[in-house]
Amino acid sequence: MSTIVKRVGKRGTTYRAEIKKRKISKTFKTKKEAQLFLARLTADSSLLNSITNTTLKKLPFNQAVEDYQIQDTSKDPSKNGRFKHWVAVFSDTPVGEVTRLQIKHELTRLSTTFKPATLNRYKAAIAALYTYLSHEYDIDYNPVKGIAHYPENNARTRFLSELECRHLFNSAKKSKWERLYLLVLIAMTTGARRSEVLTLQWQNIDFRQRTAHLHITKNGQPRVLTLTTDCIREMMVYRQAGGYIFPNPSTPTTYFKNFDAHWFKALKDAGIRNFRFHDLRHTCASILAMNGASLIQIADILGHKSITMTQRYSHLCTQHKTQLTDRVFSGIDAKRQG
Repeated sequence: MSTIVKRVGKRGTTYRAEIKKRKISKTFKTKKEAQLFLARLTADSSLLNSITNTTLKKLPFNQAVEDYQIQDTSKDPSKNGRFKHWVAVFSDTPVGEVTRLQIKHELTRLSTTFKPATLNRYKAAIAALYTYLSHEYDIDYNPVKGIAHYPENNARTRFLSELECRHLFNSAKKSKWERLYLLVLIAMTTGARRSEVLTLQWQNIDFRQRTAHLHITKNGQPRVLTLTTDCIREMMVYRQAGGYIFPNPSTPTTYFKNFDAHWFKALKDAGIRNFRFHDLRHTCASILAMNGASLIQIADILGHKSITMTQRYSHLCTQHKTQLTDRVFSGIDAKRQG
């Protein structure tokens, strides 16, 4: 029950807005201000929860991020950078005082530098944090709720031609980092993401079944990669009892996260331009599509939760179907008449 109580004191008349059930009260100079306050609380349940929940009032944003990162098991290396940015924005502000307007304002500011896809990932980081807080502290407050998703342009599908593939493999074999060829080979033939390949450990590999087990992926779901005979043969050269398949040369107990100098050198030697490591994933999907794989099969191999992400390869599947029907049915009328 909400009420407004008129109070007359030495400093004049004030109006106290009260919600007795939630033990909330606040004093205003005018009755109109008190009415507006109650109206906001009535209309916005998340604001009401943020005022009444102790965690929301006392837990600093930077501490909440630290707690979240300790238990976060995702393998997205860029997520830490996005959280670092949000901590710089909100610092030790209580998590319940971070507002939707503040987040929208910061995303608008970032839009002058980043593309929509990146903005959505900044927004997703905050959303993930408050989802964690909801589960951990049983609170119902998420300032990201209601912020529209930025429309993304996923049109880029740069993939290597057959000749470019040969050139890249040849240059990777000549790299000063001896395992670059194996890295490129696995990435191209499995369609796995950069972090998924780099963090592979020997214990994840089943040499008999020719599979690699990803326990946690970007989508939060386990996935099994099928390895070609070439991948297995190359892996056998470096096989050992444990540890990372791609260890850091200077600190073998960690994986080789920053191998980019070797990657860019291989691209340059191969004469390949406008190509990212992630485009090996596109190359895998494109080769599958041009060799008769369906969109459902491609989605399964790439680990897409929704086939919507796989639609970009549909035109390649269509080209294959056209070639197939032309080959099978060409001249069928003449054959029947004969």
